[in-house]
Amino acid sequence: MNSVKEGFELLDSLGISKEVQQLFSAGLREDASGRLIANYRDEKGRVVDQEILAVSKQKLSSCGILHLSPALPESVRTLFISDAIMHLIFMVQRKIGRIDFSYAAFLMVGANLDKDLLMMVIERYPKKAKTYTVFGHSLIGRIRDCKVQHWLKGSDGSFRVAGNKVVAQFKGKEFWMKVGEFSLRNHCRQVGLRQMVSTCKPIDKNIDNFYSFS
Repeated sequence: MNSVKEGFELLDSLGISKEVQQLFSAGLREDASGRLIANYRDEKGRVVDQEILAVSKQKLSSCGILHLSPALPESVRTLFISDAIMHLIFMVQRKIGRIDFSYAAFLMVGANLDKDLLMMVIERYPKKAKTYTVFGHSLIGRIRDCKVQHWLKGSDGSFRVAGNKVVAQFKGKEFWMKVGEFSLRNHCRQVGLRQMVSTCKPIDKNIDNFYSFS
């Protein structure tokens, strides 16, 4: 059932339109039991892990990266970076009527969030392309927003949690912020960075990511 015309049965049952399925069809395959499988690869193109979606569970990839785009690399205008292809599929399903994804690239990173691997892929696309992170409302998701922001600015920062505060170490200094207040925007203001990455999250903060809507 890999045909774009027929679509994927599991995505059909989850209410994902054929238009959205077509955008991601190159990154998915369906096995004999109806599970959806996405291969994540290392810098040499070798499969190092898989994201698997079945009726009763979702297994995320621990490492590697998966990237695809309906447009040629030089024509890409927006980059969407997430930790799972299914999170992006549901985000696109929610926004397909308001955003044109014809010139978008989708980058899915494993739980390891490998900086070198991510930057190697990002360099294939125009520098003027707008970058969105789709990591969810969780604290880990918010920290990942900040990590991507730093990397795109050519810098880096480390983060740890101490009690009810996030401690960011940047340029030899420590910056403290309450967990509930921590976000990419507030972090950039605190350390004096111009924000160049936008976040894409459900409006309802009680819903971590777009896949949760299902």
